[in-house]
This record gives sequence, C-alpha cells and structure tokens, in this order.
Amino acid sequence: MNNHSFPPGSLAAAYFRDSGGDTQELSVPQQESAFRAWCAQNGLIPGAIFKDVARPGSSVIGRAGFHDMIHHFRSGQAQEAGLVIWSYSRFAREFDDSQFYRADLRRRGFIFFSLNDAIPEGSIGRLFEAVIDWKNENFLEDLSRDTRRGLHDLVQTHGAIPGTPPRGFKREKIVIGKRRSGQDRIAHRWAPNPDELPRVRQAFAMRADGYSLAEIHAVTHLYGSINSYKTFYTNKLYIGILEFGDLVIKDYCVPIIDRPTWEAVQLVIDAFARHKNLSGQDGNPQHPRRHKSSYLLSGLVYCARCSSPLFGAPSKQHYKPDGTRNADYERYACARAYRRRDCNQGQFPKKILEDAVLSTLENYILLPDVLAEMQSREKEDRENLLSKLEEKRTEYKNILRGIRRRIANLTEAIAESGHTRALLEKLSGLEAEETALRSQMAEIERQANAPALDLGSSSQIDQTLQSLHAILDSGEHQAIQEMLRGFIARITVDRDENKIIGSITYYLPTIDNPGPSLPYETVSIPLTSLGAPLHRHSFTVSFTATMRRYNKKALLTGCFLLLI
Repeated sequence: MNNHSFPPGSLAAAYFRDSGGDTQELSVPQQESAFRAWCAQNGLIPGAIFKDVARPGSSVIGRAGFHDMIHHFRSGQAQEAGLVIWSYSRFAREFDDSQFYRADLRRRGFIFFSLNDAIPEGSIGRLFEAVIDWKNENFLEDLSRDTRRGLHDLVQTHGAIPGTPPRGFKREKIVIGKRRSGQDRIAHRWAPNPDELPRVRQAFAMRADGYSLAEIHAVTHLYGSINSYKTFYTNKLYIGILEFGDLVIKDYCVPIIDRPTWEAVQLVIDAFARHKNLSGQDGNPQHPRRHKSSYLLSGLVYCARCSSPLFGAPSKQHYKPDGTRNADYERYACARAYRRRDCNQGQFPKKILEDAVLSTLENYILLPDVLAEMQSREKEDRENLLSKLEEKRTEYKNILRGIRRRIANLTEAIAESGHTRALLEKLSGLEAEETALRSQMAEIERQANAPALDLGSSSQIDQTLQSLHAILDSGEHQAIQEMLRGFIARITVDRDENKIIGSITYYLPTIDNPGPSLPYETVSIPLTSLGAPLHRHSFTVSFTATMRRYNKKALLTGCFLLLI
C-alpha cells in the first residue's frame, strides 16, 4: 500500500468506522484485520484501536470511539507514534472537522496515515488532503440532495412514505414497479387503521370539548406519555392532507377527522397558547412572579435586540445603608444578556423607564376623546361580530340537525338488523361530529353573551378618567400595575449610550394626534402588536428618554409619536 513514515518497531494506533454495512469498505472488523496485517508486513506493533460501529461520518457528534481517540492523543500518555485510518472518508466527511482534528494530531507530533488514500509527501500532500476532504463533504451533499429528490418523487408519484405512521394509520404495501430480477418493487403508503380509528376520533372529540391532555390520555392511551400528544393534534394527515417537507398533497387519504372537529381542536390549542403565551420568546406575562413583582413593567417590557423579557436586575446599591430601597439604582435588564451573555443590551434605570411609560399613558391614552373613540369603534366591531355569529349559529344548527337525523337512522338500522363494524364506526364518527359542533356552538354563545364595553356618556367617561388618574396619583403599586396590564400589550426598549428608545403597543383604538404636542425631535419605532390584543385597533406610541451620565439621575426629555 502507501508509503508511511512510522519508525520501524514503533506502536501505531488505529481508528476505524463503518456506517452499518458489511463490505470491506464499511466493516470495522475487516478494517481492523487489514490493519493488523499491514502492521505485520511493515514491522510495526498495533497499539490502541478505536472503533465506531454503524455511525455516520457527517459529524463527530455521537462518535464515542472518535472522541476516545482524540482524548487518548491529547492526554500526554499516548505511546503510539501516530494514528492509522482506513480512509479519510472513514475519519470524517465534514470538511472542517477533518482538517481541524488532523491538524491537532500533527501539531502534537503524531503521524497521520491513511491505508487507502495516496497522499504525496511534503506540503503538496496538504493540498491533496484538502481536495479529498472537499470531495468527501461534497459526496454527503450530493447524497443528501439525491435522497431528498428520490423521496420527494416517491411520495408525489406513489404516495409512498418511509418511517412509522402516526396513530390511526398503518403501513400498506404497494407495488411501484419491477426490479431487474423481475420481482415487484415494494413501497408503503400510510392508510387509516380501523383498529385505532375509534380511539383517535375519541381523542379529537374530547379535545374539541375542552378536555385536558391528561384526561384524554387516561381514556384513550394512544401514546406512552402525554408529551407525545404535542404533534398529534396538529398533524393534517388526520383531515387527509399530507405534508412531507415542502410537498403538500391535499387528498392523500380519506379524512379520519371531520373538518368541524379539526377546527374546534385548533381553536382549543390556540386558546391554550394565548393563555400560557407559549409562542415566540415572550414567556408568560401572567406568571405569578410577574404579578407580584415590585417592577411595574414586569411581563410587559422586552429587549429590542433579542426579544427576550426584561427583569428586575439585582444591584449592589439596591438598598441604602438604613435598609430602605434605593430607587436610583433599581434597573431592568435583558434576561438573555444576563443568563446567556449573547445579547449586548445595557440595563435600564427603573424609574426613568417607568416614568416614560406612565407619561405616555397620561398624555396620550387617558383622554376623553380617546376613550370616546374607543367606545365607538368597539360598538361597531361588536355589531359586526354579532352579525357573523348569527350566521354561524344558523349554519351550525342546520348541520347539527342533519347529523342528528343520520344518527337516528343509524340507530334504528342497528336496532332492527344488528350492528356491524362499519355501522359502529360510522355512528362513532357522527357522534364525534356532533360533539365538535356542540363545542363550537357553545363558543359562539360565549362570544355573543360576553359583556360589551360601555363607558357611558361623556360625563361618565370623565368620571372614569378621574378614577384612572386617581389610581396613578395614589402610587399604589399593584393597582397601577393592573391598570398598565389592561392598557398595554407590549413594550420594546433599546439603549443607545445614555438614551432609552422604546415603543409601547396599546390595546386601545385612538384618534389622530391626541395629547399635547412636545417640542422634541420625533423618534418612531414601528412595532407589530404581539400577545393577542383585546381589541383589533391596537397602536404604537414611541418615546425617547435621556439619562445623565454621571449622577445616575434621569430626565425624561422624550417625544411621542402616535402610529395608528
């Protein structure tokens, strides 16, 4: 084979890997046998041998033998003169991994030698190695691309899908062609599994009716644990739609779950997500810790750079010598910058930031014209909503009447002629549809009977405003915090040296240019409202607050721009 630079009689370590095959190129035992024969032929002594069986070469992650080998040579205890591999592709197929670990071994004075790659001596050999590394990595990319293309064609042309089907489906053999030997080429489609259909439909019906995952799991036992239900209810295969990567086949199979039940379940999932606020990086603003926080904006304010929530940051000067709070040193800090150190956001003085937010509330929101306009738009929205709800109510009543008639007919047929599996499955499906429709109609009634916003006459609005201003003037922390949560959807802030630049998204509608005009330069940071606003007429107020550099005091010098 190739020439090597191992001194005669020296120890040689070896690393071998295969991807799970049984040919000479892939089998670890055969690679090891060839290595021992090579050592005997070249007067070398086999040293430590490291192996990874049935492990891919696309990454060094998960290759215990590889990491044991690297640790062996880095430990300072290795007696071998170097490392022998079967081929560069067996060592690592990822370009940077191959270059880095090979260079690491050589910098420590060890020889690196491949039994099957012809590499010339000298610096030109490094160029050959780089070309081989590129070829090995490119092979992976080509293989991955070809595999994806083949799977895409297999799914699109024949509906054949690899892997394990979800609950309620089974693998069904199909013939997609002939092999060269004349034998049938077999693939598998996913088809509804009659044995699991009743439990799957029951699980969807229960979820549509508001049952918890724990309650559903106790009845159906579709999976081994509750965590497995996470993707169950969002898999569109249950309504006949297959999503395979970027490929969507709308009529892949007969739907297991009817549309009304599916949509009812999605509403339950969305409502739960809004309640917990689990989507995105927002965290849960309703968390008890944030409600009890001494910081007014806890759960409302977020970093403009990474979208992480801000929290009340500890400070050595947090308390005065007499034990009382030192408000000048209380700060808001980015949670990501504090915990992960990968956000460079600075801290925000508590008093300055809170004063800026309260100022926008007083100058732009708590005004008679704003609340009157809010009431007018809310009334218009509610009238439109009630009209749509009435249309839905009529539509669902008609559908429900038809379903109940079909259930009655099936029940009579079973009573007269006895039950069959097909009749029972059909009856179960109709009952699930009825449950889903009743759940949707209950949601319609809840929305229709929800209390409407009624601030009363202009004099009553004035009284409401006086009460709200009284809360602000009282300084009662919890009352002010609750009021802010009722008005504000989200606050996003950034720091530019000694300036705080922020945007406040309010739930309420407003009119053009409310509040006093300020003689400062306008700064606008448009922001899309997050967190499911109470009203669709949300809008954003932007502000700037300036801090003095040395005495840690702050003066609100901002301006406010209203973005409808």
